[in-house]
Amino acid sequence: MIKKLPIIIARYAAALAAVLAIAFFYRHTHRFNATTVAFTYLLAILGVSTLWGLAVSVFMSLAATLAYNYFFLPPINTFTIADPQNWVALVTFLVTSVLASDLATRARNQAAEANRRRREVERLYKFSQRLLSAGNPIELLNAIPRQIVEMFEVGAAALFLAEKQKIYRSGMNLPQLDAESLKAVVAREDLQIDEERSLCFAPLRMGSRILGSVGISGPVLSRLSLEALGSLIAVALERAHAIEMVGKTEAAREGERLKSALL
Repeated sequence: MIKKLPIIIARYAAALAAVLAIAFFYRHTHRFNATTVAFTYLLAILGVSTLWGLAVSVFMSLAATLAYNYFFLPPINTFTIADPQNWVALVTFLVTSVLASDLATRARNQAAEANRRRREVERLYKFSQRLLSAGNPIELLNAIPRQIVEMFEVGAAALFLAEKQKIYRSGMNLPQLDAESLKAVVAREDLQIDEERSLCFAPLRMGSRILGSVGISGPVLSRLSLEALGSLIAVALERAHAIEMVGKTEAAREGERLKSALL
């Protein structure tokens, strides 16, 4: 927060400078009316809201309201409002600015959330393709945490298998992704998301069975993405186990054939 403080101050200063620049421009332009000035301020506030969010745009709305009153509503160069109708215009301008800022901020957040979910879906698809390319169970178990770190751009990942009671890791060796936390997810059979510590855990659910759990340290994934990630890993593990069993069965069958041929 302290590192971002100069950036935040710069944004507020830029918003205030924009308000004064608009006032200076129209004060030195003879052909204008108050409505034109109000719309110019409103457009500038919408732009700031889209770029920097609601807090800066509300501050700019208040500053623009004061500048609008001081420079363009009679009596000029004073904050006194002589005509009651100007009170209505001023309040309407302020309410419109704040509401427009709120709507623009919501639209911006929704667009950002939609893009984030789209990226997660694309990464889940690529991750599933990588899981299918694993040749054997041992290779798959070592590849899963590594692929999570690479595909989702996180700091560390840990995979816990309940049957083997073994943990496979990739990335930084963080104490937050310890065995107790991974086992607790298996016991609860539910997701765990800790945004403050940038941690998330998901059980590996295959139908009604829990095969293990996966822990991620870094950018927190959405709940739906975590559920999908756990299901994909569980399906890949079951597929690898089935392939291994088929291979053992086929090897045993070939052994019996060879034994019969020798006899």
